[in-house]
Amino acid sequence: MIILLVLVCTSFGFGQGKFVFNKDGLSPKHTISKVDGLSKIQLFNKALKWIKATYKKPDTEMDKQIIRLTSIKENAIQADKRYFHMKYVVEISFKEGQYTFKPLEIQTKANSKYDMGWKDFNLNNGEAYFKKGKVIKKTKSYVKAIPAVLNEINARLYDFLTSE
Repeated sequence: MIILLVLVCTSFGFGQGKFVFNKDGLSPKHTISKVDGLSKIQLFNKALKWIKATYKKPDTEMDKQIIRLTSIKENAIQADKRYFHMKYVVEISFKEGQYTFKPLEIQTKANSKYDMGWKDFNLNNGEAYFKKGKVIKKTKSYVKAIPAVLNEINARLYDFLTSE
């Protein structure tokens, strides 16, 4: 019962919803999450603490209390018997009592002994991954895994910001 209550409360407090990928690309383009009782500066400072606690070598840029985080999730996508790393760039901006989480860039790279380089993943157009309104079987893992990683990052940030 307690777990159900926590899940319901988290869902209501979390904001605009979760990311999904469809033929039009990533939707929504960003999420806004409310964090009552914290000022813009408190949210910014707490987010920096979360980044330092979560990432070993985070690549961050900060400008006027906006954080641009670049990191890699290893083996984030499994397509058949192959695994792909996912590099992401997200922008986290703050206002009084809320933050905005906006994915800016996604790249994928095969986990291989040969460096095939990073490949851009178009967040604004998903037509290549769909046919007749349905996900193409060989691209299904991308369509599911990429939003799942973004949702996980955002949920962890939200949990950290709302904890004492």
